[in-house]
Amino acid sequence: MDSLPSNFIGNFTQMFLYAKGRINKILQRSIFTFFLLVSASILTACSSAGMMSNWPGAIIQEGVIYVAYQAHVYAVRATNGEELWRFPKEADNKVSFYAPPALSPDGNQLIAGGFNHVLYSLDPKSGSEQWRFEESKYPYIASPLVTEDSIYAPTNDHLLYALDRKGNRRWEFKTSAPIWARPLYDPSCECIYIACLDHILYAVKAEDGSLLWQTERLEGAIANSPALSEDGILYFGTFGKLFHAFDPRSKTDLWTYTASNWIWGSPVLIEDQVLFTDLSGNIFALDAKSGAERWKVATQAAITAQPLVYNNVIYVGNEAGEVYALDLKGNFVWPQPKQFDGKILAAALTSEDLVVLPLVAKDHLMVALHLDGEQAWAYQPVK
Repeated sequence: MDSLPSNFIGNFTQMFLYAKGRINKILQRSIFTFFLLVSASILTACSSAGMMSNWPGAIIQEGVIYVAYQAHVYAVRATNGEELWRFPKEADNKVSFYAPPALSPDGNQLIAGGFNHVLYSLDPKSGSEQWRFEESKYPYIASPLVTEDSIYAPTNDHLLYALDRKGNRRWEFKTSAPIWARPLYDPSCECIYIACLDHILYAVKAEDGSLLWQTERLEGAIANSPALSEDGILYFGTFGKLFHAFDPRSKTDLWTYTASNWIWGSPVLIEDQVLFTDLSGNIFALDAKSGAERWKVATQAAITAQPLVYNNVIYVGNEAGEVYALDLKGNFVWPQPKQFDGKILAAALTSEDLVVLPLVAKDHLMVALHLDGEQAWAYQPVK
């Protein structure tokens, strides 16, 4: 039976309406029960961030991990797990975070979207607030895209906001559903790709937000950011179980591949392969040109994260707290997956021969492993 990750947050009402899949009656009852629980959490989140349940979103740059989770954005040293700062310094029940933050190319701004409808610009060195954007009426679920001169912030109110680097609104583009995927910039067309829960992939001009084109309504919602190949092909999956290789010039699929379940995480291109996962716990490797299956590895639980490839080794975690290390042919690098007491729902990170895993667990927010799988350090914020 297909399964869903049990610990994600967002506007599940919208996802329930927009995500189309072949779900049996037993699973429908499970979804409806979970829908009621999450809806209650969303309604109470306006007044109390502590009522929310989500998973950590993290990035790493120059030896510092920036992780957004619940009441804070944290900066943690990658070599030893030392906390450098947190924002805000004291927990505020009106402030909480879900979306992974994003660094500007010059490293002077860390942009973080809050579940309180606020987009913050923080100083990456100190964590101090530089400015805030408060026009959104709904939470930020997806990570923003930050370029040399602009910030593109998708929201749950069906809008992509384009801001200048001082936080002033330049334009906005409206879709017909929430946007849970990070926008993607394509320099060849100077455009932004927007993957949306309304089953549509949009292309808009980066300069003014005008629509260049959009796909027909696809078979399912898109919650992952596409991968863009050097020859201009977009790769992405949907909640309709299809994985697409899409040519934005002809606006047609080169090929599609049917997975076993909803495709949540973003794909990764490595050499001549494209890697992705699904909610049945499968890791797929396809020929990027033809879509032919190279190999498939089944794990024991749902996978929502993008695979990490480092030194030609693939690292993937799942909802059961397992971490797999595979080579590019799908062979196990570690004899057994590493097991943690918690859920791994976000993508792994890497720095200086360490693999860092954001966790949903009681004891640790992040764990770092050496490349042989042995633990280097663990980090848990002090309350």
